[in-house]
Amino acid sequence: MLGATAWRDAESSFSGKQGDVVTVRTDTVVGEARTFNRSANQPIVVDDVKEVGVDVRLNTYLYKGINLPDEQLTLNVRDFTTQIATPQAKSVARGVESLLAAQMNALTSSITLKADGTDVHTMLIEARKRLNKAGVPVEDRFFAVSAEVEAMILNDPRNKLIPVDVSGSPAALRDAIIGKLYGFVVVPTNYLADGSAVAYHRTAFPLVTRALDVPAGATFGDSVTYNGFALRLIRDYDPGFQQDRSVVSTLAGAETTKDDNVVKRALRLTTAATP
Repeated sequence: MLGATAWRDAESSFSGKQGDVVTVRTDTVVGEARTFNRSANQPIVVDDVKEVGVDVRLNTYLYKGINLPDEQLTLNVRDFTTQIATPQAKSVARGVESLLAAQMNALTSSITLKADGTDVHTMLIEARKRLNKAGVPVEDRFFAVSAEVEAMILNDPRNKLIPVDVSGSPAALRDAIIGKLYGFVVVPTNYLADGSAVAYHRTAFPLVTRALDVPAGATFGDSVTYNGFALRLIRDYDPGFQQDRSVVSTLAGAETTKDDNVVKRALRLTTAATP
């Protein structure tokens, strides 16, 4: 779910290696408009385009491998994709989610919520104000919330959640979104620290997944995509143990965008007891 809210750069084929750095372009900056003064008899000033990029290191090799003994494959597995490959892909996808959440959990808390959640609306409006003053675009804003903060919002008798159109989004995200508040799409997740939440723009957290090349010795291999994550599926046979092996993997990395070495596109909110 979090992966669908991040700035993505997934590719199904990648010939690099673990530890490589990928530069993710988040913005194109052209600067402020200039005023032309014809009476000055001077040519216009033509500016250069500046691209804002974030270096993301692919330092995590995530995989899920499963052995399928002959008797299990023959008697129990009727649909390999549904029963084996898809659960493997989900497992790896959860690993990618945890990488992204780790970036969020590492942010210094800048807004404190009351333990009873009675000020959750006031503090989210405060977060909106701070992002506005930092010049963060108003579109593509999200509010990722832990179970505790989600309950604060849902239990509020003033329930101000607005239904949001999520057509075109991955199914996991469509099913998770509980509504929109003050311009933020509210997304619950179990990967944030208890009692915490993060208000952010999509470009605040670049996320990269890469599927490695299929090795020549694999009986079967393919680059696949699951919920937007680039994965590699390898399947072969181990005659020594009389069993098939299936491995789904990806190289992944996540980073936090900093403008002038300062995090401006995301704010972490925590209750007083949250670490």
